[in-house]
Amino acid sequence: MPPPPSWRGCAALTPARPAGRRPRTSTRPPPTSWRPLRGPGTPSAVDAPRTLAVEIRAVAPDELEVLGRVTAMAFGQDPDPAAGESYRKLLELERSRGTFEQGRMVGGSFAYGLELTIPGGEAAAAGVASVGVLPSHRRRGIMRRMVTELLSDARDRGDILAVLWSTEVPLYGRFGFGVAGVTTKLVIDRFPLVPHRLAPRPAPVVLVEPDEAKELLPPVFDRKRREVPGMFARSEDWWELEILADAPRHRGDASSLRYALALDSDGHAIGYAQYRTSGAWEGIGLGITLKLEEMIALTPAAYAGLWNFLVNQDLLRQLRAWNVPAETALHQLFANFRESQTLNDGLWLRILDVEAALSARRYSADGSLVLGVFDPMSAEATRYRLEVSGGMGSCRRVSDAPDLSLDLEDLSAGFLGRARFRRLGSLGRLKGEPAARALADAMFDWDPQPWCQEVF
Repeated sequence: MPPPPSWRGCAALTPARPAGRRPRTSTRPPPTSWRPLRGPGTPSAVDAPRTLAVEIRAVAPDELEVLGRVTAMAFGQDPDPAAGESYRKLLELERSRGTFEQGRMVGGSFAYGLELTIPGGEAAAAGVASVGVLPSHRRRGIMRRMVTELLSDARDRGDILAVLWSTEVPLYGRFGFGVAGVTTKLVIDRFPLVPHRLAPRPAPVVLVEPDEAKELLPPVFDRKRREVPGMFARSEDWWELEILADAPRHRGDASSLRYALALDSDGHAIGYAQYRTSGAWEGIGLGITLKLEEMIALTPAAYAGLWNFLVNQDLLRQLRAWNVPAETALHQLFANFRESQTLNDGLWLRILDVEAALSARRYSADGSLVLGVFDPMSAEATRYRLEVSGGMGSCRRVSDAPDLSLDLEDLSAGFLGRARFRRLGSLGRLKGEPAARALADAMFDWDPQPWCQEVF
């Protein structure tokens, strides 16, 4: 998983629970088919490394600086000592896992406790982050064992899902993770953009100071994140340390953060954009590059207003955004927009408890399906009957013949509403009659489509 700049997400951990996060415990026994936690050197369906003389355990408070160095080195970075202390407020020490060989840390990882939006509600999820192994200890099964322990710990805590961002696509499918949400990279270098004749009337936009943004942005974000699967709740500490923090070391050659607020007719905030700018002289002319960090819009008018504000600033030569929703269709807002948008994998998700997860979300169509689900970690298949009535689902284990047989990776990929079961069937990745595939697409599909607002 890509670590945020420097120590972000890879350094400071404490036993304190992040503000706004509820404690989670579970007395529910794990399914007999889900047995990820294995002893050192025990072969699994994931891979079979040779026996390792290593210990994997939670990181102690006096080992945090070492954890920061190890994780940063694993991702080709240097640790940021100045950021270490602040992230103590966001991480739970007992969710960390360090790997030690002869007392020396050679790998590190941890998970956040997240409240993840799912279709029609929320679910407890483990946000797996910064799984890193020193270059000297790669290809020895250490990553597999740390991920296995993190998932087992999350299941014991009552998390029914695990989510992550991946630095490399091939890494996590073997653990049952699937691409549940995609993201779009956008580069615009053709200006000005002319509003389409059918576009909504843009809402007025004003610039606000950082202290105003601290008060005005969180309520707007929270309203939006409750609607979009894949987004997760932010605590007050998360806002302060991850979103609004604007230390010069994070700016590179760009400006401090700017905040643009879209307003309704009564002057209430209905959207915002957080961005930076950088200017470069071209002879006697000046060209500005705008880097969009985050945009949240609650109405079509706010969406139109914020984009109009961003793309039609004076001296603008380029606008760059790396994580906008795939549904960002600027050609519908601007008559002369012809730039390309690059689609990438975004949030990866693994269902930890199939019965609980499929019973927790809402559905877009009623129906009944028996799913034969193969878990690559346990190398076992289990059958579940999913019954949906009035959009509410219930799931239980059965012995009936499956309507669809598929890998947990593909079931997990469709969980948040990005249903692709017919397409997967056409590719031979799942087995089932066309009618069953079509029903699964109709049931699992969700509007809006899933998107995650940030790397964690």
